[in-house]
Amino acid sequence: GDISAQLNDQKELERICLRIKNDRNPSVIVWIGTCTTEIVKMDLEGIAPKVEKQIGIPIVVARANGLDYAFTQGEDTVLAAMVHRCPEYKHCNTNRKEQKKPPHEFAMQKISSKESTFEQSQLTRFNLVLFGSLPSSVASQLSLELKRQSISVSGWLPSQKYSELPGLGENVYVCGVNPFLSRTATTLMRRKRCQLIGAPFPIGPDG
Repeated sequence: GDISAQLNDQKELERICLRIKNDRNPSVIVWIGTCTTEIVKMDLEGIAPKVEKQIGIPIVVARANGLDYAFTQGEDTVLAAMVHRCPEYKHCNTNRKEQKKPPHEFAMQKISSKESTFEQSQLTRFNLVLFGSLPSSVASQLSLELKRQSISVSGWLPSQKYSELPGLGENVYVCGVNPFLSRTATTLMRRKRCQLIGAPFPIGPDG
């Protein structure tokens, strides 16, 4: 029903979320507001923490003011909001020069002709997070294909479970797997200080 027409917005939202919890048992619930607070007279950001405490499920509020953001750019809007819930990446002490190496470090490492061994440490030297909604089977296939090219994926946004959201920070590289994720990419760079890899099709916001 029309929640804005209810006398008590919080109770109505709590009732709907409890029904979702019983039917789906999700790890997170996303509220998408298609109008500003002044128009709908409902403070979603203020209500969310209260309902979240009552039902015991995290609630992410995504502001999509206008039909364009709500429908054609819905994925971008939700992912951008979810970035703020990602934990801060805690990096271990490594060489400063290694931390500042450019993204081409993710390129395939050649096998030494003398030793005929592959340096496995290259797979985990940097943290790479891919963002964009994909079926779990496709995400697994992509991770395996990248691993064959000596590229290790440390996390996905969104993750399969809310508790598995990737750590984000200054020393984390991010790359989009779907087009039209410019809002998420901007949030990752500005809010989390991540380093964006502009990859060609089919990976990257310009794909």
